[in-house]
Amino acid sequence: MPMAPTDAVTSVDFVPKRAVPIEAPAAAPAQAPAPSGPLRIRGRVGDGLYWSLRASGASPQVAAQYLAAIATEIDVGDVGPNDTFDMVLGSNRELLYAGLGRVAASGLQLVRWTANGRNEWINAADVRRPAPSASGLIMPAAGPITSYFGYRYHPILHFTRFHAGVDIGAGWGSPIVAAADGRVVGAGWGGGYGREVEIAHGGGITSIYGHMSEILAQPGSFVRAGQLIGYVGSSGLSTGPHLHFEVRQGGQAINPLAVRFASAPMVDTHLGDAVKARLKALLSVGANRG
Repeated sequence: MPMAPTDAVTSVDFVPKRAVPIEAPAAAPAQAPAPSGPLRIRGRVGDGLYWSLRASGASPQVAAQYLAAIATEIDVGDVGPNDTFDMVLGSNRELLYAGLGRVAASGLQLVRWTANGRNEWINAADVRRPAPSASGLIMPAAGPITSYFGYRYHPILHFTRFHAGVDIGAGWGSPIVAAADGRVVGAGWGGGYGREVEIAHGGGITSIYGHMSEILAQPGSFVRAGQLIGYVGSSGLSTGPHLHFEVRQGGQAINPLAVRFASAPMVDTHLGDAVKARLKALLSVGANRG
C-alpha cells in the first residue's frame, strides 16, 4: 500500500571546514603617557577669564587655583577682555606660576612659594619694592576718629586703660584697606580685637586692624597701600561697629597718627633674588598651543 505523500524535506549536508583559530581582537593603540614635565598655558581673557582658561586646556581645579592666586592681589572682576593670562603647571599639574598682563594697570607675576611648610603667592614685581617714606600712612577706613591713642576710660571694662591705637567710627561693612605696602603676617581671631589682620611693613613696623566683620587678606600674601583687606564690624571686645587701628614699631605701640616710615625693604634681598631666579626658571618653560 503506497505511503501517504508527505511534505518534502530538503536536507543539507554539513561539511566541516578546517578549523581556523579565533584571533584575539587587535589591541587598542597604547595611550600616550600624560606629559610629566612642566606645562605653560597662555591666552587672552576674552569674554570670561574662567572659560578662557578652560578653553586653553586648564582643568577646573587649575582654573580655580589661578583665580584664587590673582585674587590675593586684585579684584578678579577688574580683569579686562584684552588682558592676557599666563600660567605654568608642574609635573603633577599643580599651579606654580600665575601671570596676568593688563592693558589698563600693572601686571602680576605670582610665584608659588613654600616656606615653613606653607604655600603662598609672592608677586615677583613687588618683592623688593621699598616701603613708603616720609608721606606716612593711608587711613584704612573712612570715618571720624572716635577714640585716640593713649589712656582712656574703657567703655566696657569701666576703668582707665591704655588704648594702643585709634578707633575709626566707620559703619558696619565699610571697607578696610591696607595703610601701606606690606606682607600679611596674621589674619584671624585676635581675642579682644576680634577678627584682625596684621601687616608687616619693613623696618620693624607693623599695623593691626581689629574688630572686623570679615577678613579678606590671606596670611603670607603681599598687599599694596589702599588694597582691600576686610570689612568693618564689631567682633571681639567692642560696643559697636568701628575699626581699631594700631601701629607697632619693634613690638611697641606708637601713635598711628604720628608715624612716618623710614625707607626700608619689605623683604630681605635674599628672598627677592630667590624669587626672581624661580620666576626666570618658570618662564623658560615653552608655551603650549593655547
